[in-house]
Amino acid sequence: MNVLAIETATPMCSVALAVGGEARSYRELAPRGHASLLLPWIEGLLAEAGIGYAGLDRLAVGRGPGGFTSLRIGLGVAQGIGLAHDLPIAPVSSLAALAHAAGPESEGDRVLALIDARMGEVFAGWFGRSAAGLRELAPEAVLAPGDVSVPGPGPWRVAGSGLAAYDELIRRRIGDEAMTWQPDAWPLAESLLALADDVEPVPAWRVEPKYVRDRVTQG
Repeated sequence: MNVLAIETATPMCSVALAVGGEARSYRELAPRGHASLLLPWIEGLLAEAGIGYAGLDRLAVGRGPGGFTSLRIGLGVAQGIGLAHDLPIAPVSSLAALAHAAGPESEGDRVLALIDARMGEVFAGWFGRSAAGLRELAPEAVLAPGDVSVPGPGPWRVAGSGLAAYDELIRRRIGDEAMTWQPDAWPLAESLLALADDVEPVPAWRVEPKYVRDRVTQG
């Protein structure tokens, strides 16, 4: 299956393309550059693979939570391509993508994925790995850093920009339950490719962002 993936929920902008089992990607930490990067990258990946939009089977897009502006840019590009070329879209949790990217994968591993939500909060997702793949252990939430916790004993892998923003506070809060700290991990389009098979694709017009909270953060 040929799949194009777009992830823009955070300052890390990334796209990935899987064609015939071979994946290629572009990524860049670009807090204000998502809009200018996406289409040239997508066209470049398609050219490298020697296919056009007609050669795609579906799209995958990070549905958030994340920065309001950057998230809408990625969703808008994905929907535009999907509508123009009649392609379904698999909307994947950006927190799940972060948990997947935090690897390495090992059965029984648990991941607390944290994305900086600004306004003194973090988006949090709790995931476990098994032979069946990544599974959600608790509903995604938006929390004050001092309220972050883990449901059950470790070891836990704690990852993402939310950890980077509130590192000392979260480390004190979780303590010895965490074995691995990864403040430099990001949700990536390559992870969307891996997770999209477990997400039911929908028509492009039905794809919506998941903000988790009523208030939105720019970024």
